Order: sequence, then structure tokens, then C-alpha cells
Amino acid sequence: MRLINAIIRVRMEIKESLKLPRGIADSLRVLIKIVEAVHKSPDLKEIYDTALDFVVQLDKVNMAAIYLLDDPGKNAVLQSHRNFPADYVKHASVIPVGTGITGKVLATGKMLNIEDIHKSEEIGPAGRRAGFHGVLGLPIDLDGKTIGVIWFARYKEEKFTRSEVELLTTIGSQIAIAISRAKQRQELEEKNRNLSILGTLAERVHRSADLGFMYETFLEVTQDLNIYNTMALYLVEQDEGGGRRAVLHLDKGLSGDYIEHASVIPESGGVTWRVIKSGAPVYYNEMSGGENPLGPAGRRLGHKAIFSMPIKYGVQTTGVINFGSTEKNFFDKSDIEIMLSLGNQIGTAIAKVKMLEEARERAVELEKLYTDLKSTQDQLIQSEKLASLGQLVSSIAHEINNPLTPILGYSQMLLAQPDIEDEKRDRFLQVIHQSADKVRKIVENLLSFARKDKPRREYSDVNEILESAVEFRRYQLNLENIEVVKDLDPCLPKTMLDSNQVQQVFTNIILNAYHAIASSRQYHGRLEVGSGVNDAGMIEVTFRDTGPGIPADIQNKIFDPFFTTKPTGVGTGLGLSVSYGIIKEHGGSIAVESDAEREGTVFRIALPVLDIKNYLGVDEEEDNNIRMETTDSSNGRMVMIVEDEELVTALVTGILESDGYGVEVAVNGEEALSKVGRAAYDFIVCDIKMPQMNGKEFYRRLKAMDTGLERRILFITGDPSTETLDFIEETGDRFLSKPFKIEEFREVVKEFQ
Repeated sequence: MRLINAIIRVRMEIKESLKLPRGIADSLRVLIKIVEAVHKSPDLKEIYDTALDFVVQLDKVNMAAIYLLDDPGKNAVLQSHRNFPADYVKHASVIPVGTGITGKVLATGKMLNIEDIHKSEEIGPAGRRAGFHGVLGLPIDLDGKTIGVIWFARYKEEKFTRSEVELLTTIGSQIAIAISRAKQRQELEEKNRNLSILGTLAERVHRSADLGFMYETFLEVTQDLNIYNTMALYLVEQDEGGGRRAVLHLDKGLSGDYIEHASVIPESGGVTWRVIKSGAPVYYNEMSGGENPLGPAGRRLGHKAIFSMPIKYGVQTTGVINFGSTEKNFFDKSDIEIMLSLGNQIGTAIAKVKMLEEARERAVELEKLYTDLKSTQDQLIQSEKLASLGQLVSSIAHEINNPLTPILGYSQMLLAQPDIEDEKRDRFLQVIHQSADKVRKIVENLLSFARKDKPRREYSDVNEILESAVEFRRYQLNLENIEVVKDLDPCLPKTMLDSNQVQQVFTNIILNAYHAIASSRQYHGRLEVGSGVNDAGMIEVTFRDTGPGIPADIQNKIFDPFFTTKPTGVGTGLGLSVSYGIIKEHGGSIAVESDAEREGTVFRIALPVLDIKNYLGVDEEEDNNIRMETTDSSNGRMVMIVEDEELVTALVTGILESDGYGVEVAVNGEEALSKVGRAAYDFIVCDIKMPQMNGKEFYRRLKAMDTGLERRILFITGDPSTETLDFIEETGDRFLSKPFKIEEFREVVKEFQ
């Protein structure tokens, strides 16, 4: 009997082996069709359906299904199936992770081959009623993670053979590759679409200085963005009691109930004020657990995911954008990157508008400042310089009001006309810039004239100083119809001198000529200003006026202290005395030629020509070494800005970043010291007057740290007092007076490269 059974078994095996080549051929044909199909279509649903259509053509594969994890990773969702009954699809289309045999494959990432599911305790009721016995579950892997399962089932009670497993594993791998490619394609298309939206937003919101237009543009451009479905933009404002409140300026998808209860949020502990106070973004999703940071009105919206980010103006948080989704369970990394970019774009646009508004307010304040200066001029007459300054106050106020007028006018027009043509807007901005530069020059000359300090020699062009002195007095001269004729030697050599003090001398002599011509009641007057090199090889500057001249009996007294021929209250008699001392201190001479009978006076000033190397006492070789050390001193690209004024910080940051520097900001010396040592800085840009710890104390503390950075500081200051300039001179560092031109700033920065 045993022999008969053995013969029967051998016959069956021979019979099966004879069938194998044909089965292999059929399997290969199906495999080829599946490979062609899944790599031809970009649509995932079409890939699933086509693959399963071919799979069930295989011998002994009666059913097939594909499950993939949803975005949160909580459930396995049925994507496509073949030959499963409706009851199974109804009850098993969504399988929670960790449940049944599908959950087992997802958890282990390993194949599962079961001879009969009815003998397994892990199979669910829907699976038992489905009518199959043998099943093979293959994990679908993507980027090293199991993201789904492909199930193959047969009616017979038997395991899948090794050759069947190999074939079906190959098919599963092809489907997984197709899924990976399709997902990557979808992500790339989504990313390109989002980048296009960001580009359009950036191009459009920065055209205008009108917040309402920017808000409308933001909503219009981002309406097809499917990352979030609610958005609320709050800006911080002062309330009537002096406190702060967050006011809703822009919203999307918010309910009437929310707007009624949360359009104005007083300072509190909610998510909006949490972001304002910390300056850091907040992210929450319901899957991560924890307490929902929204208030009662926000919670009633039913958000599943929330991302709140700050709107910055300099280092200050001026508002918040809250993004939310009632559909997505969480925001992934790419979602947050897009929302950050959107927030930064609208935040930058808001900051631009604030800067324009503040510039207008500053212009109004400046106008008021000089109006007050005019009304208090009598208090400033304490010396010849201050007396002269007092006489100029009304002129200066008039000269400043002239450029202020187009600044205020054109800035109002830009704010009122958001859709103004590009050409006209550029022309308006050019006029504003030119007018503001005129104000800067006037204030610069005013401070230069009024400043009292020790000689500070630099390699200077006397012609430039003359031009500046004439320009400073031009308005007064024009009022009296005094013509200025300049004959300046273009080849005049430079020399070492204190430009501020020499300009004071030139300005005083021009003012004397003005008074002389005006007092003679001439309808027209003439002042000739000349420069050249005299026979002694010295720079000679001449001032020749058409006034009444100086009587011979007092010519030897005009340089005496307190001697004056001007009416009481007009001068103190110190101007020429101070001028004489300044020129003598520079190693030069000042002389007067006048004839009262022929009218007219000539002042001659001679200054020695001092080469910079001779003045400093270094030879050419040493000078070359100095330049080489300066050039090779650093190759760094990181700069720290220590400045409490946000507008100045924004300007300096913009210049440096546009030139390729990385920038870190500190609002006072104490914060700056905490950053030193955590990064390698090429140099430091530092203000002098700041709260908590000023620039002087910061320099002393930095020097004590012995980092060498104290020798690589560019001081910027709006306080050109003697005390401040003495301190900067002691440090040996460079400095710029506020306001400064971008070109001036960049020239100084080059010295640190």
C-alpha cells in the first residue's frame, strides 16, 4: 500500500513539473505587463487598478488589495482591490494601525504568508467572511519606511510557494517604485506651484505702500493654496489706557462668532500673545497631544493643526499670523516652510509701510525741531560761532523746509496712490532721496560749524572745504544779491589739516564779507573766492569782497579778541581772533588787505602743504607694510550690529546683507557681549548712545576680553560732541556720523576686508 501511494505521489510531482515551464511563461508575461503599466502612468489610482487587474490573472491568485497609510499614519486605507466582496470593503476599507494582520505587516515591515486565515486569531470578522483562505501580505517600503501592504489571497487552503512569493514580491516592488515616483512627482508639482504663488506674492505686494491693497493681494494670490483653510493676521496697537492689544487686520475662513469675540485681543496668555511676547513661532496639532493653545473662540473653529508665527520689524515683534486647518491633522515640514515664507513676505511689506510712515513722522518732527530752533535763537548766542549760528537759524529753517516740502508731499502721494506707475514712483522716490540728502548736508554743516573740538588732522582737499563753506552761506548771500565768483585751482595739492576748523575760518570770513556788503546798502555785491599755490609753495586761499573796506587805523586790531565793528548784538568780536588762532595752529598765516577809499577787502590765508607720510613720520616701506596688514587682516563674512534704533539697524543690515555679509543684531552692549565668543565676527558696527550698556562701556568690556575685536569696530553716532569724538580717537577705531551715505559706509567697510 505504501508503494502504491509513493508511486501516485511521484506521478503527481512529475505532472506538476511538466506544467511549470508554461506557468513560468505566463507569470513572466503578466509581470512584464504590470511593469509596463505602472511605469507608463503618472496617476496612482490608475497604477493600482491596472496592476491588480493583471495580478488576478495569475494562477491561484484570486483576490488582491492595496492598503496605504494616511498622512497622520494612524490608519491603513484601502486604495484598490479585486474580487473582495462588498461586505469586506464596507467594514475593512480603513484599518487602524496595530489592528489585525495588516497592522502586523505595517509594524514589522516583514512579509506574512498564512496557509489559512481561519486558523489565525489575528484576522478580523470581515476577513473571515471574505471567502479566502491562503493569504500573502507584502510590505510597501518608501525611503526606508513601511507605508503600506499589498495583499494576495486564494480560495484554497495553502501557503504561497517560494516561486510564487518571489514573483509577487517582484510585482510588489514595481508597484512600490511606481508609488514612490508618483509621490515625488506630485510633491515636485506642489512645490513648484507653491513657489510660483510665493513669487507672484513677492512681486505684487512690494509694488505698493498701501496696506489695504497688500491685504487684498495676499488673499487673491494665496486663494488656491491648500495648506491651510483659516488665517488671521494681527498687528499690535496701543489701547487708550496705554496698554497693548492685538487687532485683527486680515482673515480667511474665520466664522462670524470668532470675529465677534476675537477681532481685538487684549494682552493675555493666549497663543497670539504668547508669540508676540516670545518672538518665536508656536506649532500645535491634535495628534501630538498637549493643551490646545487657542482661546474659546479659536477652539470653536475646530482646528486640527495650528501654526502661529511672529511678524518682525527689526528686532521687535509687531504682529502675528495664525494659520490653521480644520481638515489636515498636521502640518509637515514643507507646509511650515511655505507658511513661513508667506508670513515673511507680508511681514516685510508691512515693515516697509511702517518705515515710510515713520519717515514721514520724522520729517514732521524735523520741521518742528527747526521751527523751535528759530524761536530760541537768542539763547544760543554765547560766542562768535553761536552768535553767527543764531543769525543763520531763520535761513537754515527756510532751507530745511524747502527740501522737507517735497519729502512730505511725495511720500503722501505714494501712500495715497498704491497703483502709481513705476516710472512716476521711481521719480518721486528719487526726489525724496535728493531732498533728504539736502537736509543731511545742511545738518552736517550746521553741526560742523557749531562743534567745538581739538584739531583732528586728516588728508583733506582745501577746495572741497571752500565749496562747503560757500554752500553753507549761499542762501544769505543770495538774499543780498551778492554774486560769488570762484577761481579754484583744480591741481591744488591736498594737505593735513582739521577740515572742521578750517571750514569755520572760511565760513567766518564769508560771513564778514556778507555783513560788510549788506551794510554798504549796495544793490549788487561781489565776493571772489580763489585758491592756488603761492611763490613760497604754500596753499593760498583769497576772499575779495566789494564792501566798504576796513579803515587803516583799525586794521591792526581786527584779530584782537572782542574787537568788532558790527552793531551790538550782531557779533562778539571773537570770530577773527578764533580764526587767527586756528590758522596759526596749522602752521599757516592769515592777513588782510584793505583800502577804505577804494572800497573792498582781501583776506589771504596760507597753509603749508603736508604730505600724509611726512606728517605721520613713516617712510614708504613702512606705509606699504601698513596697507598690507590692513588688506590681509581678515577674511571673515560675519558682522555684529550693536544699535538700539530699529530704522538704523534695518538700513545697516540691508547694506551688509546685500554685500554678502551675515549679520547678527544686538540692541545694546550687554546683549552684544553675550554674543561675542559664540561666532567669529569680521567686525562690529556699534552705536555710542544706547540703553542699559552704551557703546563706550561695551568697548571697555570687549577690550578686557582680549579678543582683538575692539580694534575692529566701526562706531556710528549722531552725537558729534567733543566728549564722544575724544573717546573714538582714544580707541583708534573708525567712525561715521549719522546720517551717512551708503557709499561712505561701504568705503569704511572695505577697510575691514
